[in-house]
Amino acid sequence: MNFHFGSQTFSDVKIPILWGTRAVLAHPSGALSIIDIGGESAKPEIVSDIPWNEVEYSEKEDGFVIYQDSSQIYFYSPKRKLLRDLKGELPECELTSDYTRIGTNKISNSTISGSQVGIGIFATGFFIGGPLPPGLAELKI
Repeated sequence: MNFHFGSQTFSDVKIPILWGTRAVLAHPSGALSIIDIGGESAKPEIVSDIPWNEVEYSEKEDGFVIYQDSSQIYFYSPKRKLLRDLKGELPECELTSDYTRIGTNKISNSTISGSQVGIGIFATGFFIGGPLPPGLAELKI
């Protein structure tokens, strides 16, 4: 599939951004969807910038706190396109029209083509263009 996140172009990429075990997908409108692929099957959490109806969440500031087993997992701001791990394991990720920020690193004006994952973000760092790490559920779009 082809996706655009600000100045990033993802061509023939299955998952443009993998944030831990969450696939982040962009819609033509600019809205994002976030799908947990950490279990046996993929589970939507945010769909077009709105919490999915089967997800526990609370409103905070200009976004939502997503819960899993009654624990706060992450914060998502649709307005700022910002993901913040509330467990403190993953770097913050912000998707703007000019760049993608991962922690203190900025990526801009890039094209990523022909890989399963465009940008993979983990506690130990990130990669650009690579395979889907083993043990994650398949995401069918």
